[in-house]
Amino acid sequence: MMEYQEALVYLRDLTKFGFNFGLDRIEELMRRLGDPQKTMSYIHVGGTNGKGSVVSMLNAMLTAAGEKAGMFTSPHLHSYRERFRIGDELISHEEVAALLTEIRPIVEDMIADGFEQPTEFEVNTAMAFAWFARKGVKIAVLEVGMGGEIDATNVIENTKIAVLTNVALEHTQYLGDTKEKICLTKAGIIKKDAAVISGCEEESLKEILRRRVEETGAKSLSLLQDDFRGSFEDESPTEQRFTYEDEDVKWEHLRLPLLGRHQIANAALAVRAARGLGLDEAAIREGLLNTVWPCRLEKVSDDPFTIIDGAHNDHGMAVLTEYLRNHWLGHPIVVLIGMLADKEREKAIALLGPLTDKVVVTRPNSPRAGDYEMIAEFFRPYCDEIYLEEAIPAAVAKAQSLAKAAGEDALLLITGSLYMVADARGVILNIESE
Repeated sequence: MMEYQEALVYLRDLTKFGFNFGLDRIEELMRRLGDPQKTMSYIHVGGTNGKGSVVSMLNAMLTAAGEKAGMFTSPHLHSYRERFRIGDELISHEEVAALLTEIRPIVEDMIADGFEQPTEFEVNTAMAFAWFARKGVKIAVLEVGMGGEIDATNVIENTKIAVLTNVALEHTQYLGDTKEKICLTKAGIIKKDAAVISGCEEESLKEILRRRVEETGAKSLSLLQDDFRGSFEDESPTEQRFTYEDEDVKWEHLRLPLLGRHQIANAALAVRAARGLGLDEAAIREGLLNTVWPCRLEKVSDDPFTIIDGAHNDHGMAVLTEYLRNHWLGHPIVVLIGMLADKEREKAIALLGPLTDKVVVTRPNSPRAGDYEMIAEFFRPYCDEIYLEEAIPAAVAKAQSLAKAAGEDALLLITGSLYMVADARGVILNIESE
């Protein structure tokens, strides 16, 4: 049997096969594993931003309701095992090793039989389904990897609820060059008899969803603001409170430890989905309060005051800069940033740059980091002090030094690729990645 570290080497070696969309490989892999995905039902969460937050809220609500719920997300922050959860439990080192010991020869047999090499994400997806089934999970919350229709997670059939958080321009080389094309791809997770819930606001996108619901025989379509809504009440440094309202209920003073007004919309989507599952108010309230989702406006230090946010595209950066304008306008802001080359980096920096006093640019630990130094050029119209530090620990030390020198009221913001912000979080909190 493989050891855990050997299993990680195998998984990471699969990254060289990159993205390869389509369901043929995952369908064949699942068939050879006995189709464990057919033993449970699903909440399938797609969209551009907010997917992980909605998934984590729903997992916490289901757990509070006493359900044994599976949760599959990506990427991870410090441990590969974070991608696979049942309630609060991570998959064990031994289970990862055992599952890959079983799956690896199946993959090799597939290749020998003429199938294309399954990707890392496809193997991850197969692991999740196999683990959930063997642990007796009957409902799982899945985060779409990329897109929707041809994403490996879309091998499932028993979708109870499909959530589409929002749609912005992202991965345009894969998903399409307009929001409408991207929405059409993402709406591919909508299936017969599923209740569909969406935070899309543009009428053209709503119309695409209405057509998809009609074509597939989905059960219903609920739209944020039209059919349900979340309204901000107030906030403290550690949580915010909001009101949820739909055609049947109005619940006030719901407490959410995730910061940023954008999380109210995500929470409203999660509450609507939980109500669709029949969860009661007590479980929904408890689940929201228990939600943990690191690197999303997460405070990690007081000296200097440091917030980490994985705003990895211009849509996420718009949300982040709204938070900065609401809470940090007039304060010195030092930014540590690293973004992948396939993101709309220049648009994101155009939003963040005008709020930034000093910036440190670093390299995400990813094959897709590309010409990470270009971010410095994007900041030049806005900042006089721009530093390049390729190694993340050195970049963290430099940014901390700049923030401390800027005064007690300064903010150190660490943002960009989740790969980079996770590594920076590990440096600050002394968490060793495995």
